[in-house]
Amino acid sequence: MASPIQIVFNPENYEEAREAGGGGGRKDFFAHRDAEFVVHRNAIVSQLNTISDVLAAQAQGDVGFVKVILRREAWAKSHRPVASLFRGDRIPVVGGGDLGVMIVEARPDSLRQVVAEIARAETNTVMRFNERRQKDEPNPSARKSETGAIDRVELYGPADRRNFSVEEAVAWLSNPITGSSYQVELFDSPPPRSEWDRLDDGHRRLAESFVSGFNALERGLSVDRLPSHKNRQAILSVRLEQSSDQPALRLNESSVSERRRELAVFNPDVDRHAQLLTFLDGHPLVRRIELPGIVVRATGLTASIPRSRPTSANIPIRDSRLTHPRMGIIDGGISAALSDWVIDRWDILADEDLDLAHGTFIGGLAAVGAALNGVETCPEHDGAELVDVAVFPSDRRTGAFASYYPEGLPQFFDEMESAVSDARARHGVRVFNMSLNILQPAAPD
Repeated sequence: MASPIQIVFNPENYEEAREAGGGGGRKDFFAHRDAEFVVHRNAIVSQLNTISDVLAAQAQGDVGFVKVILRREAWAKSHRPVASLFRGDRIPVVGGGDLGVMIVEARPDSLRQVVAEIARAETNTVMRFNERRQKDEPNPSARKSETGAIDRVELYGPADRRNFSVEEAVAWLSNPITGSSYQVELFDSPPPRSEWDRLDDGHRRLAESFVSGFNALERGLSVDRLPSHKNRQAILSVRLEQSSDQPALRLNESSVSERRRELAVFNPDVDRHAQLLTFLDGHPLVRRIELPGIVVRATGLTASIPRSRPTSANIPIRDSRLTHPRMGIIDGGISAALSDWVIDRWDILADEDLDLAHGTFIGGLAAVGAALNGVETCPEHDGAELVDVAVFPSDRRTGAFASYYPEGLPQFFDEMESAVSDARARHGVRVFNMSLNILQPAAPD
């Protein structure tokens, strides 16, 4: 069964692999500018040859990832250079970056094939009479159209992988609520070592160099693969610890129970973090290195018109003979005042870590909003059966969140996913309210 929770913090880095083809005719981006096209073609060929040479000499093997940056006029799907130049059987598209940026997996041989195709593109402007429009129009070959659609090509490099400094990373990760782990997105996940013999030489060297690079960092390193969903690229949780243990590499997906273990104390040594980030910055498999987010309670808006708070309230009794809609409230708990409407609780929090105010407020609006506020404010009929998903501890006690979720956000979402799955399976709940936000470290664009 597919996971009921799928959360993306940086959607711009999670675009689906693009399909080849598309409608529309071929466009000559250099129509009647033949000399300019020759200069452009030669520049693209030079860039591809340079990248090919770099990949051929690459210590991690000859497989790399290349950004194909399209000119603004070529952002339409029909103009993507995937029919003739970057064909899927030659250089597969593995994702996208910013608008107009394709990321492809490349090798020297495949890049030389692209160069050969570009060299075959005509340098003159070919015209054809359009019967419908009754005029001559440019009619380029696929090779010329696709070559013209490209603005430039670049090897995917360290600047694409990270946008924070070592010092910023250590400062952010030193807060226990973060879980103190980098989140490292990969272009592809190395298979288990038992399957390396099935890989070609380039992909095997890529996997071997990735594992050996981690092992070379020696003591106090923990690497875990986080749960991934369909069509999502692998994400690793990478943590430096104050430990004399050899690196623990768990690069294949594991269950929630297998991932949960006692964590060693976080290692804030700047030099160790610099070593780790230098390795990750330079490895072709790494797509992105991110600092983890933290969960914070959503701040409510202040009412523009002052309202008086009643000193007492009559809570309607649930009529069990009727069928009511059901809702899960993901928060810090729901007060006993609404216990008649609460059909189940997922209560992992100790009493001193409950924060009932907001969850009770939301539950009250859902179950008895009209009775408490009047139909002018809550016109919907009263009655909603609630599942109390109390997973977010109060911030009154310093370190409360980290005591429940020492691995940070991924572990919090593991717990929430288990609770949601349980409520859905046992009570058919399909609607959940979560008034929590994810705070990310600020980074320049």
